[in-house]
Amino acid sequence: MTQRAGTAGELACRTDDGRRGRIRAARLNGVDEVEVADDGVTLTVTFLGKAPHGLRPENVRIDGGRRVSGLTALEISVEREEDPELDDRLFVRLDRTGDTSRYRLSLVGTDPYGRPGSEPYEGFDQRYFGQEFFFRADCPSPFDCADGAPADDCPDAVEPAPVIDYTARDYDTLRQLVLDRLRLTTPDWSERNPADLGVTLVELLAYTADQISYQQDAVATEAYLDTARRRVSVRRHVRLIDYPMHDGCNARAFVSVDVVEELPLLPGDFRFAAVDTGTSGPRDRPGIGTVIDDRDLAVLDERGAVEVFEPVADGPLVLRPEHNAIRLWTWGGEVCTLPRGATGATLRDEWTDEGRETRALRLAPGDLLLFEEVKGARTGTPGDQDPAHRQPVRLLSVTPTVDRLDDQPLLEVTWAPADALTFPLVLSTLGGPDCAPVEDVSVARGNVVLVDHGRSLTFGD
Repeated sequence: MTQRAGTAGELACRTDDGRRGRIRAARLNGVDEVEVADDGVTLTVTFLGKAPHGLRPENVRIDGGRRVSGLTALEISVEREEDPELDDRLFVRLDRTGDTSRYRLSLVGTDPYGRPGSEPYEGFDQRYFGQEFFFRADCPSPFDCADGAPADDCPDAVEPAPVIDYTARDYDTLRQLVLDRLRLTTPDWSERNPADLGVTLVELLAYTADQISYQQDAVATEAYLDTARRRVSVRRHVRLIDYPMHDGCNARAFVSVDVVEELPLLPGDFRFAAVDTGTSGPRDRPGIGTVIDDRDLAVLDERGAVEVFEPVADGPLVLRPEHNAIRLWTWGGEVCTLPRGATGATLRDEWTDEGRETRALRLAPGDLLLFEEVKGARTGTPGDQDPAHRQPVRLLSVTPTVDRLDDQPLLEVTWAPADALTFPLVLSTLGGPDCAPVEDVSVARGNVVLVDHGRSLTFGD
């Protein structure tokens, strides 16, 4: 199976051939494609140009696999073409063949112990130092130009199970469920007269299932901690393991702040307020600004038009204008998306001095980062974005790097699998009547504060 699409982290692009030509012109190197031989253990790697000297099996890293993982390169050989216009090839022999899932071959440097590392091999482009491939030829490529869209996993060898609506719990939905199933299994039977014996049996089954569903909901729901709906049932369950259940937690939210200059905030010196402007009367003061003083806050509190939130963190907070809206780097791709489940991204950074030593972004592990769609994912037009495509994550690692092809400072960030994206995040697309490239469909915001509902009060002695 041949794979011809470069990846950087978890970014997926379908229009990226322009970068290949730029890599060749810049005299960098890269992996163009990976093919699996008929024996299942020999890989043919085609370079973007001539093969480098000094490659060893320790420079070949194989990632991926579900049932079969940890593949190792036993030996390698280089086939060098005399024609300068032809690309060299590398033959890699593995210790065993893989399964039907997706794999990735990368050419990397070695770590201090002589094992395959994680950094690209010297002289290789950061986006094309590896390629994905399949060991089965019938696995579709997610970058197949004929389809025009990423494909799913390999098709199952067996027929799929019938689609059954397991949410059907009452008489009407259960009756319709049985009739729909009979329409598929016995298409010649189309009688719907209530006096028909077949319809009578269907309604009898639906009635019996409705009674069973009621008994299950009334008796079994409160019998298990995972399904209990009543608070008193949960309290009784956890009391059996000597856990006194508290009375709950107040509401929490993530607040993204835009600033025009660097703003340090100390604990206890600031709060956030959600104001209901619909309660203002014609004689009230004009609309309040971004900052509310204590007098205006007291007036709003008397009218019941404000909800106060305080930051959860106890330490100082520094808001920076560079973190208002951070662009995401697509490595030259025109239609790029961070897929659902992604745990890493590449942020575009900038130099702040002529010596190119100081960076604008000052994110650190533990900081909150908010990903937000700001343009329509299909049209690329501001105002068409999906407001539900916003998700905060807490950073685990922040690694400064540079795209050597464009000499662009970057920031590689990762977050925990528990914060993995719950939706595909579109970074760039083709929109408008001319299908022109549209960048910055989504951005990242770094001035994010976790707050909870309520106001701290200090009482005198």
